[in-house]
Amino acid sequence: METNLFLVCLSSFVGVFFVLTFLAVAMSLITVMFPVKEEAAPDDMPLYAAINSTYARLYPGTKISKIEEIK
Repeated sequence: METNLFLVCLSSFVGVFFVLTFLAVAMSLITVMFPVKEEAAPDDMPLYAAINSTYARLYPGTKISKIEEIK
């Protein structure tokens, strides 16, 4: 029995195409079921503590009252 290289490559391509299609559909369903929360902010407490300790070391006796991001 002789194997045809073209048919083997074609069947492999079609198999991979179906697997990738299934994965794309599964990812779409997962992103619809579990959407990303847009207004969720990261926890910045370690950053605030680092800024506070740096300024306390550079300028003893000062107190940080407000930290703002310059846009």
